[in-house]
Amino acid sequence: MLVLAVFLALIVAGYALYPGGMSGGNQDSRRVFRDYSRDMVENLVAGNFISRDSSCDLTSPMPELAYRLPAVLEIYNEEVQRPTLPRLIRLDDTLWISFDGYKQFKNRGIRIVRKLQQKLGARYMAKIDSRGENHRLELVYRGAPWSVEQLCGLPAMEASVKENVDPALLMAIIRHTSNFNLDSGEGLSQVYTMASLLAATLAQEKTVEDAVAQMYPAKERGNLHEEWRNNPLKQAWIEEVLKDVPYYRDNGLVRD
Repeated sequence: MLVLAVFLALIVAGYALYPGGMSGGNQDSRRVFRDYSRDMVENLVAGNFISRDSSCDLTSPMPELAYRLPAVLEIYNEEVQRPTLPRLIRLDDTLWISFDGYKQFKNRGIRIVRKLQQKLGARYMAKIDSRGENHRLELVYRGAPWSVEQLCGLPAMEASVKENVDPALLMAIIRHTSNFNLDSGEGLSQVYTMASLLAATLAQEKTVEDAVAQMYPAKERGNLHEEWRNNPLKQAWIEEVLKDVPYYRDNGLVRD
């Protein structure tokens, strides 16, 4: 399921900013997403989408690069006939992937780099160094560290696939319930828990508004059986959640 979610997340390869632009987050949050990135790469290796060189150290993968790995693989497979299995050489503050077994790679390499630059934007720098039959792609990220909100996009996509819910709605609910705060000790588990709860609530309630009302922060709920339409605070909260959904969809969090 994770591998499927990773490749569905190719459609969010261009997202950069979400409503309310959060700060970069603390080191504990970064560690959560480094761990997530390592697991993602290991699943790609297990799924035979890429191999991992014996010298490749995944101790501290940079999420801003790891999250782009599926986009690199997609473009490589689009541009190369009979592609060989790419080999991951490095993933920390620099991404190195080797495409092996091609005597000539110049034109294909130029097209791969051009497509990557178009897809990923000016904050990413890509180049290919060819030596014999080995052609190493180097990808470097020069932008600001992604916010916790941005980094939650891929786990939210994965969770939405698993639970069959709208990832944009899921992100909007997480934003308005926890503000993407991972310091509670729950880490990314709150994303998957929220997706499961949202799926169950949508199945039980008649409208999306009724389902969202059930996600109202517990510490502020008061009477759980109170009709939300009679509570101005709950009404306003639901409106704010639903107002953010189009923003997340515009930023790529959609499912086919």
